[in-house]
Amino acid sequence: MIKKLAVLNFLSVLLNIALNFYAQTGRINNTTIGEISDKYSNLFTPADYAFSIWGLIYFSLLASSIFMVYQAYTDGKYTSFIKNTSIWFIVANIGTGLWIVAWLYEFTGMSVVIMFLIMAKLLKLIINNDMEIWDAPLKVIAFYWWPICLFSGWIAVASIANMAAWLIEIGWDGAIFSEIEWTMIMICVAVIINLLMIYLRNMREFAAVGVWALIAIFVRHIENENLIAYTAIAGAILLLLNISYHGYKNRKTNPVYRLFHGEKP
Repeated sequence: MIKKLAVLNFLSVLLNIALNFYAQTGRINNTTIGEISDKYSNLFTPADYAFSIWGLIYFSLLASSIFMVYQAYTDGKYTSFIKNTSIWFIVANIGTGLWIVAWLYEFTGMSVVIMFLIMAKLLKLIINNDMEIWDAPLKVIAFYWWPICLFSGWIAVASIANMAAWLIEIGWDGAIFSEIEWTMIMICVAVIINLLMIYLRNMREFAAVGVWALIAIFVRHIENENLIAYTAIAGAILLLLNISYHGYKNRKTNPVYRLFHGEKP
């Protein structure tokens, strides 16, 4: 069972990556992800360069899935993650592919549902493996925890942006708040989510992705929407300070700290 799951995990990552690259060719519905994003652009959407983080996410997921296969077929001692993860890693990858298809065919409401389901499955994976709340070996942290932190951190931000795009499609007028005010509220929500992940799950890497996104929102708006830009950079600074404080406070459990102090990480 472990071997089968490891192989399926690896194949699901390959499928995810292949579909993403194919989508960028414009052969699905004669458009690209970026073109649809521009069509439903909203003030929460970060600067274009922010989406390059998918390269890092895909690389880390690929490395993680290869490590799973290696562990499974060499009877390695780090296979419990594969067992505890069950099908949720596969579902999250397939879900990402389904999101691409829904987005390119402009089923925006469906894409929101899929995005939240992806987030739910990643949270299930995190909980099943007690991620970041026990003193794990460096290999577990590097090959299992960090890739999932990056993946889930970006999906959390993307879920908010996806919801904003859907609201634009249905013509929602913002009720009592203006678009700028709603964007500031969404930034605050993103900051709160990331702070909770730092202090409830010790997932500083998750929050680091939030910092990346907020800085990109600042970069996009610094010349035209100062209020949004300053709210975003304030949120990024707040997260960065909390990441630093939390990291320093828990430094003795950090594998790099232990390595440099002669302990086995």
